[in-house]
Amino acid sequence: MSRRQIHPVAVEPLNTLLAEKAVADSPFTVCELRDQLLEQPNLAVYGQKTLRLYVRDQINQRVEKGEVERVGLHPGFKQRDLFKVMGAVRVVDERRCVDSAQAYSDGEPLTTKLRRDSEQLRAQMEASHLQLQALQEIADKYPDARDKITSLFDQEKEQARALGEKLKAYAKVQQMLAEEGSDA
Repeated sequence: MSRRQIHPVAVEPLNTLLAEKAVADSPFTVCELRDQLLEQPNLAVYGQKTLRLYVRDQINQRVEKGEVERVGLHPGFKQRDLFKVMGAVRVVDERRCVDSAQAYSDGEPLTTKLRRDSEQLRAQMEASHLQLQALQEIADKYPDARDKITSLFDQEKEQARALGEKLKAYAKVQQMLAEEGSDA
C-alpha cells in the first residue's frame, strides 16, 4: 500500500501524537511515532516499513515548515534523529476533520467519536495555550520585539478561542446525547 493511501487514515492519529509531544515538550524519533501508530488496529495493516516511511515524510515536511525541529541523535541509537515539535501543531483544518471523520469506523458509536475528538481538541488547546505563554515570555524578555510578536500572539489567541468554542459545541452535543440516553 502506498503512503498516499495511508494518509487519510493516519493523518489524524499522527497529528494527535504530535500534539501530545508538543504539550509534553518531549523529543521523539520517527520510529517511536511509527511504533505508537502500529498500536492502532486500523494502521497496523500497513506494516512497519510503510508507516515508518509515511511518518518520516510527514516529519520532514514539518521540519521544512518550521513546525518540527531536529534536536540531535537518540543516545541509544546513534543513527536515529531526535525531533521536537516547535509550537502548536495545527490539526484543526476543516478538510482534515472531514477526512478523519470519514476514516473512523462506521460501527463505532457517535459518543465514542465525539469523546475522542474532544480529547484531541483539548490537546490542541493545551498546545495553543503553551504557545501563547511562550510568545508572552518572548515579548517580556525582548521588549523591542513586542510589536513584531503581537500579530503572532493575536493569531494564536484567536486560534485558542476558536478551539474553545468548538470544544463547547462538542460538549453540548455529548450532553444532549447523554440526556437522551442515546449511544448513536
